[in-house]
Amino acid sequence: MNFLFLRTWKNPARRSANMTGIRAAILHAGFFLLILSCPFALPLAAQGAGDKAAAAASLTRPCPAVVVDSKHARKNRPKGKNAAASDQPTPTCVEAKARALDAQEFFQSFIRTQGWKIGDEKTSEDSWTLFRYLEKDELLRCSKEGLLAGRVNWTAGKAFIQVTTRELQDGFTRVAVAAHYQGYGQNVDDFAPAKESWQLDSNGTLENELISALDAHFKSLRQ
Repeated sequence: MNFLFLRTWKNPARRSANMTGIRAAILHAGFFLLILSCPFALPLAAQGAGDKAAAAASLTRPCPAVVVDSKHARKNRPKGKNAAASDQPTPTCVEAKARALDAQEFFQSFIRTQGWKIGDEKTSEDSWTLFRYLEKDELLRCSKEGLLAGRVNWTAGKAFIQVTTRELQDGFTRVAVAAHYQGYGQNVDDFAPAKESWQLDSNGTLENELISALDAHFKSLRQ
């Protein structure tokens, strides 16, 4: 046995092959021991990814439910032809960990990148209002025809958009977006009273687009 070992050791080719095998065995054993000594490595990596997502999500949060006093609303609703135009649409809302000015500046930048045709823009400390001029397809995508469906051949429209902001004590700002519409067209009934425009309710599409863009923007700041 000793003789065979000496022959192997004295042979350079065999000695090199043996050493290579020994080194490979040591490396495999070391790698196996490293895995056994760090069973928490993968859970920590998963936890880190979860913490990052939670931090991004914490920059925005849903608004609390708004309870509408329907009795008060009916009592104070204007009468006659101005009633439909003055109905307040239900706003779409989110709370963002930012200043009110930051939210307004984001919306202004976002609308510029969208290339919207806007007009009559007004800005104050806690609100921003504007008109958006719409093509026929845009009007129908964002509003509800209701009883007017099939009775008017729509040609264009205009959206009145109102963004309101309210800074909260914990560093968040409540951002609400509401919109209502004025549609232009021709009455299908030739015997109906002449009219060029009608008030339309919102279906929430435009408001959701703006709020979703704001939500995505603030979540991206932590990624």
